[in-house]
Amino acid sequence: METPPPSVPEDCLVDWRQTDQRVDSPFSTPMVSVCTHTVVFEESTQRAQIRERIGVDHPWRFFFTSRIQLDPPHPPNPILTSLIRRRVDHAFADRLADRGLVDIHKGESHSVSLGPTRGKRRRFAARLELDTDQGHISVPIEAYVAVWVDDDYRLAGGAYPAGRGGSGSSEFANVLINTIEPKAAREELFGLIASCAES
Repeated sequence: METPPPSVPEDCLVDWRQTDQRVDSPFSTPMVSVCTHTVVFEESTQRAQIRERIGVDHPWRFFFTSRIQLDPPHPPNPILTSLIRRRVDHAFADRLADRGLVDIHKGESHSVSLGPTRGKRRRFAARLELDTDQGHISVPIEAYVAVWVDDDYRLAGGAYPAGRGGSGSSEFANVLINTIEPKAAREELFGLIASCAES
């Protein structure tokens, strides 16, 4: 089964660059196999500003969106939707770990409007620990993933620094917080997720 790519809100991604695109079969059950087509982006403008100011280069913010297809096709139903949401939460935590995050905690889930439909959006908290030329730095990270039903199951999410680091130089903390304001980063992420549902 060939899974088409998800819709991407390209006009909202001026400061982002695509870093990955892949098709996976993350899990299957005795009744259905799941295939995903995922596109990943990393924010580039603020990353460059931080690198120029403090000499630390890291992909501070990322965003992804995926289309899920089932084989054989199944219409959405509460049991299947609950299963997919649980698996997405687990896979998203793994994705955060793959990006070097630690102390990953799954938070609350809320029903949200996503374009013409509604979905569930879950919050995660984590930490980024980096050894740099500036010394060791520890940064709190906030992340979200949302799942909704379109013609197929869809998901989108991402992560960003959530404030001052727990360790590291005050100069680095000031540069980070003055470059990436957590509330603005959260609002942009929510906007990107909503744009995926509308496109």
